[in-house]
Amino acid sequence: MYTTLRDGLIVTGGKERPTKEGGAVKLWDQEMKRCRAFQLETGQPVENVRSVCRGKGKILVGTKDGEIMEVGEKNAASNTMINGHTQGGIWGLAAHPSKDVCVSASDDGTVRIWDLADKKLLNKVSLGRPAKCTSYSANGEMLAIGMDHGEFLLLLVNSLTVWGKKRDRSVAVQDVCFSPDNRFLAVGSADGAVDFYDL
Repeated sequence: MYTTLRDGLIVTGGKERPTKEGGAVKLWDQEMKRCRAFQLETGQPVENVRSVCRGKGKILVGTKDGEIMEVGEKNAASNTMINGHTQGGIWGLAAHPSKDVCVSASDDGTVRIWDLADKKLLNKVSLGRPAKCTSYSANGEMLAIGMDHGEFLLLLVNSLTVWGKKRDRSVAVQDVCFSPDNRFLAVGSADGAVDFYDL
C-alpha cells in the first residue's frame, strides 16, 4: 500500500487475477471506497504485485518476477520499465548465433529471451523447475535447456513450446550443446557423464 498526503488517495497492489472490473492495482479514497482498478498489460502474465508507489499522475508497480511497470492514472496505459528473474541464480546464458538476442535460464524456473539492442524482454516461459543451462542450435531455431533433476528440454524458439524432452540422469544437467549441423545434442551432467543424442 502507498498513500500520498497531497490528496489522501491510497494505491494498493495484490495477487488477484484480472477481472472485468479491473486488475491487481487499485486506487482508493480516504473512506476506502475504490476509485479505480488498473490492468497490467504487459503481453506476459503478471504473477503478483509486491510493491506500489504513486506520484505525478503515475503509479510504479513492482512484481514478484522482479519487473517494474509504470501505469498512467488517467489513461491506464502500462509500460514495462524493467524485467528480470526472481529467486535464485541465473545459471544459463546463450547468445543467438546470428541476431542481437540472448536467452537466460534461472533457478526461478523460467527461460527468458532478451533483445540486446533495446534491452528488453521479448518472451518468457515457465518450466516449473529450476533450469541450469541453455544453448541455441546453430540455426537459432531451437533451444536446449538443462534442468536441475536431470531432464533436458528442446524448445522451438518462435513459440517457446516443448519440441521434445528426455531424462536419463537423476542429477543436474550442467551443460548442453548442439552440433554444428543441428543433428546431435551433447548433454553434460553433474555426475561427470556426457550423453549424446541423435535429434
